[in-house]
Amino acid sequence: MVNFKEFFTISSYEVMEHMSRKENGKNIDEYEVMLYNENVSQTENVMIKFKKVSDEIAVEKVQTLSYFDQQSPKHPCKICGSEVMVKENNSEEPEVYAHDCSFNGEEIEDCLRELVQNELLQDRFTQEEFDRNYGVNYRDDANQQYSFYDAQQRDTFYTIFNDSVYHTSYAGPQELRCKFCGMDEELLVVDGAFYQKCAVLTPHTNQIIDMIEASKQNEPDVTKRWGEKRDRNLRRT
Repeated sequence: MVNFKEFFTISSYEVMEHMSRKENGKNIDEYEVMLYNENVSQTENVMIKFKKVSDEIAVEKVQTLSYFDQQSPKHPCKICGSEVMVKENNSEEPEVYAHDCSFNGEEIEDCLRELVQNELLQDRFTQEEFDRNYGVNYRDDANQQYSFYDAQQRDTFYTIFNDSVYHTSYAGPQELRCKFCGMDEELLVVDGAFYQKCAVLTPHTNQIIDMIEASKQNEPDVTKRWGEKRDRNLRRT
């Protein structure tokens, strides 16, 4: 069985189709995505069709497509090694063959959940959306330390330090909140403040820093007040 998570991590993807609708009070998003990695194979792509119903992922179809022509004659799949393929077209070139790489279903669902989160981030974290839905508490450009909050979700704070994004609370771990991730990371306590790395936002740290630095909301007085204690605390981590 091929390790799908490993293949997904090293591959690029393209959303070929995305449709949203509401049915029986539930939000339904239908996706068709293509995964590709030319370092692994220049002739194979993995096509996946799936639905996101509320917070659940339902995989409908996973198919590896192989493309052969005179320059790339038919050969076993370079992803899984399979030689069993079904021809999808008749006379066109390149010839298209389909087969199943026997990926692990649970790994596929986990990776698709991450993909959907990334797509949501692309929608929500434009500069315009950031200025509208998030506020900046503190910024220290020289040391790359920042604090921002979700204006749409009460008491939801984030701190950036050590090139990562952390959920933040001064009231206790029960007050940590995040709408992006499952909050499964280890808890860090520094001088009574509680920090927990956000697994979803951290890969986008530089993008978020750029938006904070470009934000129209920078308030010197607030920045200074939040900064004095925050800077002392985080330098010790």
